[in-house]
Amino acid sequence: MTDSTTTDTSKTLAENSSRSMTIEGRPLILARHAGEQFLYSNLCPHAAETLDPLGGNLSNESGDLLRCQRHGAEFLTRTGECVAGPCLGERLEAVPFTAVGDDIYLD
Repeated sequence: MTDSTTTDTSKTLAENSSRSMTIEGRPLILARHAGEQFLYSNLCPHAAETLDPLGGNLSNESGDLLRCQRHGAEFLTRTGECVAGPCLGERLEAVPFTAVGDDIYLD
């Protein structure tokens, strides 16, 4: 684990939602679905730009998909695989992490 963390993540992140954050200068997307948390680099494989230029939640209502606000690409929350849109078959970069209480540590 590194010393860099972001706090108050698990309690403030609602089920079936996501939000952007920065840890160690890296733009990231944290998502919660089915009681699990997933962390991805906030970079669309299609446009090489952030997924959320408008900010806010990228998750659909059921939480199983993350949707890029730029071109509508949809990614499976559990794996980061693009299942619709211009980057079909590519995937978001998963970022290894450890959650301890309300803190997120990059591995």
